[in-house]
Amino acid sequence: MLQSLAVIALGLLPSIHAITLTLPNQLINNPVKAESEVRAGDFDGSKLWPGANETSYDWWYFDAVSATTNESVTVVFYNTGPDGFPFGYNGGGPFSVGISGSFANGSLFSLTAPVTGDVVIKTDESGISGEWSGSGFSFYGTSLDGPNPTYVLKVDAPAIGSYGTVTLRSRAPPHVSCGLGHSGSGEELFPNVFWANAQPDADAVVDLRIQGTPVQFADGIGYHDKNWGDAPFVSVTSSWYWGHARLGPYSVVWFDAIDKAGREYFSGYVSQNGELLQGSCTKNAVVVRPWGKNSEYPPKAKTGIMEGLDIKFDLGKGKEMLVNVTTGLVLIETDNYVRTEGTAKATIKGSGGKGAYEGRTLFEEFKFN
Repeated sequence: MLQSLAVIALGLLPSIHAITLTLPNQLINNPVKAESEVRAGDFDGSKLWPGANETSYDWWYFDAVSATTNESVTVVFYNTGPDGFPFGYNGGGPFSVGISGSFANGSLFSLTAPVTGDVVIKTDESGISGEWSGSGFSFYGTSLDGPNPTYVLKVDAPAIGSYGTVTLRSRAPPHVSCGLGHSGSGEELFPNVFWANAQPDADAVVDLRIQGTPVQFADGIGYHDKNWGDAPFVSVTSSWYWGHARLGPYSVVWFDAIDKAGREYFSGYVSQNGELLQGSCTKNAVVVRPWGKNSEYPPKAKTGIMEGLDIKFDLGKGKEMLVNVTTGLVLIETDNYVRTEGTAKATIKGSGGKGAYEGRTLFEEFKFN
């Protein structure tokens, strides 16, 4: 397949400052390469070269949950093959955009916007923009090198009756699975699965109207990351727990995953008032286990929704952060997947650490056993 000069130049000059990447709305018929190390100036860009084929995927994920109401929203921009990440494949081409969440009264919405044109991603020293042409969805983010990077999602999608904006202003530094997201840092979460977390925690302002009903809150806890892979997601993943929370001055993100070989992988992140305390993928950097009803571990397909999670972050030097999460409003439930809001309580233990903190969380569980 012919590729634009921008794609070719990007492959040769990874530190180039201004890039326009146009991805045609069709699957690649050849093998693809997944990025495995952070490239200077392109932390949040496209990660598959030259694009997605039948068995690969790349997505940009954004969420926000109100601190005081049931309201939440999740938006995911997909570039995936039918076997890569089948839950994001909409047929007819690799691109789609999903928007889901909850209204103030606790009722749910879940919609998919078709993409009729190309995807255009632009990166330069000022930041990144992405447009899934014909869907009515786009995003723009300021440079991650600046203070408090800000992303704005714009929604003008009459095909699914959705309009408005989501604004996320960072309050914690970006990272990858084993630490901060410096150029050259490894992006592998576990074999064939990669991850970059541009906004571990953000102040979120949501002003949306979904098929006539408002989703509006200014006290949101926001988040943005991206995952990608060069093998079918279901073929390499057995289970995982992922989530994020804000607990007083602390921002936390957890990944505890098991691959198909039964190996467990960890990625823990804790920042305090925007300063990194822990960013690690070492064994037991963060350990996540379900508690209460439906607490079978590892979880199996059709295992019910857990009452909550017990999470232990190793902060080093004898310190631990213990986070107890209680499941709240369930946003999505299938045999293989759960996404839910929740509440969280944290304590810091060891080496003089003290204090108890409470906050809100949004988390998920995959289970393919």
